[in-house]
Amino acid sequence: MYFWLVACTLAPIIWWLWRPLYFKGSGMKYETPYPVVGNCGKLIASGTLFFTRHLYNVFPNEKMFGFHFFWRPTLCVRDANLITDVMVRDFDHFTSNSLRSNQEYDVTGGNLLFLHGMQWREVRNKLSPFFTPFKVKSMMASVDVSMPKAEKILQESLTTDEPIDVANLLAQITVDVITQACFGIESDTFEENSKFRPLASMFFSPFVNVMFTIREISETLFRYLRLQSFDLKSSLFLKKLMKDLVEYRKKNKVQGNDFVQGIIEIMDKELPRKNGANDKIEFFPDGTRVPKFDFDELFLQALVIFIGGVESTASTMTWLFYELARNQEIQDLCREEVLEVVKKTGRPVGLESQNEIPTVVGAINEAVRMYPPFVLIGRICTKTYTFRGTDVTIEPGQLIFIPIEPLQRDPNLFLNPNTFDPGRWRGEKPGLLGAFGLGPRQCLGKSFAMHQMILVVARLLQNYKFALHPTTENPPTVDKIKLIYSPAKPIMFSISHVE
Repeated sequence: MYFWLVACTLAPIIWWLWRPLYFKGSGMKYETPYPVVGNCGKLIASGTLFFTRHLYNVFPNEKMFGFHFFWRPTLCVRDANLITDVMVRDFDHFTSNSLRSNQEYDVTGGNLLFLHGMQWREVRNKLSPFFTPFKVKSMMASVDVSMPKAEKILQESLTTDEPIDVANLLAQITVDVITQACFGIESDTFEENSKFRPLASMFFSPFVNVMFTIREISETLFRYLRLQSFDLKSSLFLKKLMKDLVEYRKKNKVQGNDFVQGIIEIMDKELPRKNGANDKIEFFPDGTRVPKFDFDELFLQALVIFIGGVESTASTMTWLFYELARNQEIQDLCREEVLEVVKKTGRPVGLESQNEIPTVVGAINEAVRMYPPFVLIGRICTKTYTFRGTDVTIEPGQLIFIPIEPLQRDPNLFLNPNTFDPGRWRGEKPGLLGAFGLGPRQCLGKSFAMHQMILVVARLLQNYKFALHPTTENPPTVDKIKLIYSPAKPIMFSISHVE
């Protein structure tokens, strides 16, 4: 009922937007090849991936062009050098991403993903010390805890000779690893009636996609209806869990090596300095909120790390094993590297040995290149800017889209871009890799995700061989609804022991 109420409210707005629109820039005018509802229709009906590919290919000889995303004039930048300018070299002109939320009513609206300006900078600076190389590597001990549980499931599949949905298994692993890293506890994700296992999919459900769409059409409507960016029940479940952990540790003076400990340290340092003024909302000169660094705000940062660290990592590894199953010679080469390290050290591959498994690391980079979790990145211009080598000048508030997936499959940047080739990552990087973002707003958990994938993939390849089951759709159809680049149907694998 609630869904249809929102749909009926949006219908006249979308109908009003049905008209050709243009984008003009300093003597240049690019006309969209279809009316604005064509953009929306492709995005909703065909999925974000196909919409993004269409954007990238509609003007193949242009460095940038304009269109309307719903009602918003939008600039699509498709040139690698200009993208590097926007995201790295001239970042001070593009400090905001395209995602916003209402912190007054949206329970999850204060997380780092939705923050901007000075508020984003303050929060990011507080969180960065908890993702130093040393601390990230120490968090990787959780992989050793999770992998025996995963291998038990693989053993059951071998016993019954049934195909296995590796995507589901990888999601269980990533949930358990990130839960230990964020909350310092093991999850129940490998149990039958798990409370943790459904969380990741709920955070990226079709409901969330609808919420993001409504917000893009009208932030005012999103705020007026007091809508939530992510599933409220899941968010509150994790919030209660973390609150209980914080209270237990403070009461019993328990030390941890995880994000919960980081939250406790920040609160112990920051809250006494507020002198009881926690209830008063203060603002920076740029209009963004001054962070309180209380539990409610800090929990949201743990939440976005959990959200970003589960589904996207599991999806990337799913595509990786799909490609390894299609390319058995590459899988065998990866396994040879892993077994050589195991033979030399007498233990599973650790991060200190990653230079000795270049094909494995290259295969992970190839999966990130060919199947980036988020195929599109948005930025907002925050200071008047003229693009290098052009006469195009944009003003603050201009929305910019950067099509990541087609950029990473551009034959002008990557030789044979649709070929899975881990060898291309030996030595100098072959082209722009923006799946985790670039510059100061690059994903805070990038190194965590990459280290986790190296350890999990190496451990699985050490003991098991993977082949596509005959029932698997090949190539897989991409899910049109999910925000994450995922297969629409399970990719089923046949597995066997390494002899």
